[in-house]
Amino acid sequence: MAGAWRARRVDTVTMQWTQGDAAAQCSVEVHVDERRGVCVVAVVGEMDVEYEPDIELALETRPVNLRLVLDVTRLEFADSTMLNILIRTCRRHDMRLLGPIPKQLYELLRVSGTLGHFQVCGSLEEACAP
Repeated sequence: MAGAWRARRVDTVTMQWTQGDAAAQCSVEVHVDERRGVCVVAVVGEMDVEYEPDIELALETRPVNLRLVLDVTRLEFADSTMLNILIRTCRRHDMRLLGPIPKQLYELLRVSGTLGHFQVCGSLEEACAP
């Protein structure tokens, strides 16, 4: 895939990584909201094995005192790599998925029998609730 990883500081609490060309691209956005006590990691675009290290890095370098919310609302494609990331992250952290879950990811979770293992929230307010 063409392109190099670029880290860009959007503001003091947001980082974004993007790779790829216009045809297939994945980006990871990290938004820290200490007021709400959450770190929202959004995976946007088409996610496959190529992007695993960077998504893992974003998930693991977040402030540990904040709840992890994984925003999958703009995820267009995910393969078993994303499923493995979700399972590993859920085992290590208090993680909530911010939905609605896109149809393709929903089917991946349903077919694999893992859908019930994740707390899916319909809004950020719900994800921030104790």
